[in-house]
Amino acid sequence: MDTTVTLRLVIALAIGLIIGMERGWESRESPEGLRSAGIRSFGFVGLLGGIAALLTAQLGVGILAVAFLGLALIVAISYGLITQRTQDFGITTELALFITFMLGALTGKGLIAEAVAIAVVTAVLLGFKQELHQSLKHIDRRELIATLQLLLIAAVVLPLLPDRNLGPWSALNPHAIGLLVALIAGISYLGYFAMRLWGTRVGILATAVLGALVSSTAVTVSFGRIARREQRNFALLGAGISLASGTMALRILIEVSIVNPLLLPSLVPPVACLAMVPLIAAGAIAIRTRATEASTKVELKNPIELATALGYGAVFTILFVLIRAMEAWFGNAGIYALSAISGVTDVDAVSLSLAQATKGDLPLLVGTNGILIAAMVNTIVKALLATIIGGWELARWCAPILLLALGLSLTTAFFTSF
Repeated sequence: MDTTVTLRLVIALAIGLIIGMERGWESRESPEGLRSAGIRSFGFVGLLGGIAALLTAQLGVGILAVAFLGLALIVAISYGLITQRTQDFGITTELALFITFMLGALTGKGLIAEAVAIAVVTAVLLGFKQELHQSLKHIDRRELIATLQLLLIAAVVLPLLPDRNLGPWSALNPHAIGLLVALIAGISYLGYFAMRLWGTRVGILATAVLGALVSSTAVTVSFGRIARREQRNFALLGAGISLASGTMALRILIEVSIVNPLLLPSLVPPVACLAMVPLIAAGAIAIRTRATEASTKVELKNPIELATALGYGAVFTILFVLIRAMEAWFGNAGIYALSAISGVTDVDAVSLSLAQATKGDLPLLVGTNGILIAAMVNTIVKALLATIIGGWELARWCAPILLLALGLSLTTAFFTSF
């Protein structure tokens, strides 16, 4: 007995049983004779696919086609008889049978891990029928379009972009720019739907964290307006601004680790100070203040619109060229000036651009310093925004925290650079 062949057939049978278990449970209350397929039928179909794939070595691929066509004929006859009696024209079970056959064939060909993984995903999708259908009822057209646009960027546009350096100073890599756009869009997308799912009434602090996935500066402006308008919850709103700033620092580390992990050893200590000090302080304020749920709403647009994605691409394109131009014309000082200017409004674009540039000719130290300058300038800007928009009462709950984090980050950066 060939143990390899036996193992493949056993796994092919198990794959059919995995999918059939869900289908059998779904139709468990249907009367006898009205069930198109259950756990045993799916097990047999998976086994059939495995046997047919193994026989191709002796009989050629035609045996696999014959087996599939035979299965299709049986399924079609069964579907026709059952729909006549039940008037149920759904084809989910029939499609699952065909998938089970093909997964059994994959197993017979030795692609066991792939077949098992797809079988589990298929069973999960079948099992979450009600949840998936229910979720569609709560998605509006704008969110559906946003999802399709994100998929368009990630699955269609990105693979088509050339992966080579182009343009002046060979500064532009279209595929790298596309990756950065997809990264920013994905983070914003997750943050948007997290807020959409849980709502904004879960509290100021939760809103701050979720909002900071999109823009910590937007959180600061929104909380400042709320503080000035309502003249209450200053402590919690200040803690929320601090929490958003700390989340921004963590977001930088995550993004940089994806683009160029070589920057992390020198970047983690100072950026960790920008993250940990506000996070700890916000936690302490939340403990001291009874954090009752507040109807605090951060006005954040859905970022996954095609115009926004193209805007990010344009920003990255300009920054890539400016980084190389500044380096060529003014040396490191030019890059640092560009980082400071960019940090006034946005940290992600310049951080990702510098991280990508360090994969080329830009020295790691220059890239690290540029990212730190942008993050530090952005921290100062948030302290100023909280003071100007929200007033001194709000500022005293967040500005000292942000400035303390900035001081510790500067000190850490100074000592770790020597």
